[in-house]
Amino acid sequence: MSQNPGAPYPPQNVPHQQWPQQQWPQHQGWPEQPPKKKGMSTKLKVLLLVAALVVVGGGIGLVVVMKSVAGPEKQATKVEAGDCVQLTGAGKEADAVKAACDDPRTPYVVSVKGTVKGDCPEGFYSYSVATPLRGEGVGLCLGINARIGLCFDDIKTKTPPPLVNCSGARLKISEVFDTASYVNSPCKEGTAEVISYSAYGATQKFKSATICFVKP
Repeated sequence: MSQNPGAPYPPQNVPHQQWPQQQWPQHQGWPEQPPKKKGMSTKLKVLLLVAALVVVGGGIGLVVVMKSVAGPEKQATKVEAGDCVQLTGAGKEADAVKAACDDPRTPYVVSVKGTVKGDCPEGFYSYSVATPLRGEGVGLCLGINARIGLCFDDIKTKTPPPLVNCSGARLKISEVFDTASYVNSPCKEGTAEVISYSAYGATQKFKSATICFVKP
């Protein structure tokens, strides 16, 4: 017996209910994406970077080549009036290097520094140092370093006389005075040659001197 005699039996043979089919618009798909902005491709970026490096590298290479052609900077560009110098090289390789005045290997002192186009006062030696691609070159007017014991052969030249070994030299510095004397020489009797230099200019870094030479 049914426990709920009042409840009706469920209807029999009733067709199942179906959901209505959704009608989608024809040709409907995913929403269209906005067009991407076109930029430089990776390949193009690499090519531009390589080109930039070539340009920069070419500039550096040009500087290196120019410096190579010009050669190392000459020491003569750094010396000043009053400096004692030693000469090195010859021709295009000629140079003047600052050195201690009390060094027995230092034969010259700079009286005037200018360009190779300048002329030296009478009594001084003219010395030119070429500076390729760096200007007009350096012109030095040199006097003999007033140091007792230095030896030379010929001091009456237009170019700096080379320092020589005293054992076979013709002249040797025997006395030095710190004043110029062109009339009455302070040198002892028997002196073979005398040179006098006068200081000039505002700073007077080049000092006046009278140098006495004897035969060794």
